[in-house]
Amino acid sequence: MEIYIVKVNLSLIVFYLCYKLLFQRDTFWILRRVYLLVSILFSFIYPLISVEGWIRKQEPIMTAIASIQMDEFVITPGEAEKLSFFTLENVLWMLFGFVAMLMLLRFSVQLFAIIKRRIRGEKIILQDVPVIRLKEKLMPFSFFRWIFINPFLHNHTETAEILEHEQTHVRQWHSLDIIIGQVQTILCWFNPAAWLLNREIRINLEFLADNQVIKSGFEPKKYQYHLLSLTYEPADSKLGNQFNVSPIKKRIKMMNARKTKKRGLLKYALIIPIALVMLVVSNMQEMIAATRTFVEKVVVTENVLSEAELNLDAELQQQKNKVKFTEPVITRDEDVKIYDMVEEAPSFPGGVTELYNWLGQNIVYPVEAQEKGIQGRVTIQFVITETGKVTQPKVVRSLDPLLDAEAIRVVNTMPDWIPGKQGGKAVNVRYTLPVQFKLVDNEPKMTPVEVVLIKKEVVSIKKDDELSNKNVYDMVDTPPVFPGGEMELYKWLSENIVYPVEAQEKGIQGRVTIQFVITETGKIIQPKVVRSLDPLLDAEALRVVSAMPNWIPGKQGGKAVNVRYTLPAVFKLVDNKPKKHIEARC
Repeated sequence: MEIYIVKVNLSLIVFYLCYKLLFQRDTFWILRRVYLLVSILFSFIYPLISVEGWIRKQEPIMTAIASIQMDEFVITPGEAEKLSFFTLENVLWMLFGFVAMLMLLRFSVQLFAIIKRRIRGEKIILQDVPVIRLKEKLMPFSFFRWIFINPFLHNHTETAEILEHEQTHVRQWHSLDIIIGQVQTILCWFNPAAWLLNREIRINLEFLADNQVIKSGFEPKKYQYHLLSLTYEPADSKLGNQFNVSPIKKRIKMMNARKTKKRGLLKYALIIPIALVMLVVSNMQEMIAATRTFVEKVVVTENVLSEAELNLDAELQQQKNKVKFTEPVITRDEDVKIYDMVEEAPSFPGGVTELYNWLGQNIVYPVEAQEKGIQGRVTIQFVITETGKVTQPKVVRSLDPLLDAEAIRVVNTMPDWIPGKQGGKAVNVRYTLPVQFKLVDNEPKMTPVEVVLIKKEVVSIKKDDELSNKNVYDMVDTPPVFPGGEMELYKWLSENIVYPVEAQEKGIQGRVTIQFVITETGKIIQPKVVRSLDPLLDAEALRVVSAMPNWIPGKQGGKAVNVRYTLPAVFKLVDNKPKKHIEARC
């Protein structure tokens, strides 16, 4: 939304400056009216115009790319930071909305006053023209098909001039121009160009009406003196077309001005290149995204995976943290094909949150282990079959026979999962689930236990061939939004991020930067570490991003699109002393 507002207001400024430099002194009032209206309407519409279809057929233009960057979020192992609603961005939005509402209220009051005057006024025929007779001493004005006038304040000739003037406003629908001008001032009240364009619209409408009065045969000097005689009478409504609109000097000067030569019409053709330039600038991001799609081939750079997140088998521990996959990772177990990496990961019914809830309700902390003060992490590996059943559970990182047995028991009682998919087909997938048993204050506690889910091994990935025909944008008109907004994102992160105990004990702190793609359906895919700190903290940041709920997708030209998003997270120890990590309570 911010980008859309910036584009609209920049366009209004450009069009106004062009008007002042090129067209203000012309006597082509009809063309000036068209220019002013097109300037406003185009400014609000062009940011929504997408040339994506055309750009996809062209060669790439440039590759300068800037990712969407979120404000830094600091995670400490203490209590979650209380976040204030009164951020600078929120305050500015509240100010914008408050002023816009006040102006809309004023607009509504003025509109109601005109309607009220129409209802209370007496409709009469004055010099063969239907009008609304006013009893008050007010300036004559018109609003769409209604002409308001107090005939007792003007002689016959003056009344004829007024009626011809106001009929021009009525016949040419000048009130529509005024409404458009008022609306754009309400929406862009902070932009001086919006107010100046609105003023130029009003003055130009009076030029048109004055010109028609002169063309109808009225004597110019008498008409001009008539305007001057009404200068100090109060106006009734800002929405109406006032007979006497300041500055009078400009109107009189324009009536006496020489007609602009026809070759001056060529200047108005400039509106076409101006509009094209605005369109190109507005769609520059689509060109950038098209360039990225053209250059990038079908290669998937996967997440930075820590040693704790991998299978923990001896052979897997030797793998590097950063892994590239161009094909799915497959192992075989008794001639059954089992995938370690798939395009669509298996999921617990109801999602990650329901998995947390289910584990919290079903895991029992053995009393004997509590009495012995045994706590720590047990890592279980199992296979989710193509039908969703959980099979072959085994301990790949042991802690204690009692806790190992409890972890195996719980995995064996799990309900069927939604199976993972490769190439659109359900397949068998190996899954790793670390579970941390923790005693509160080192005292034996009864169930339910506090369970910390550290990381799933099977990460949902999107192969590039799935996005080959869809651009991934780095900047869009409407950025993607976490459900509930930025404050809810911060709250969710503070409740779900766990500061690894091992990292605390080693005094490791600093920033991890994660980049991921939010698809046009709001799903989080392709998370990866773009600024590494430590395998433990890298893994935790990736875990949290992978567990995020669906976002509200970003939009370009009013259409949902894939957007690349960057999230920096700072892990910070309080007073440089190891602290207990934040538990994710199930």
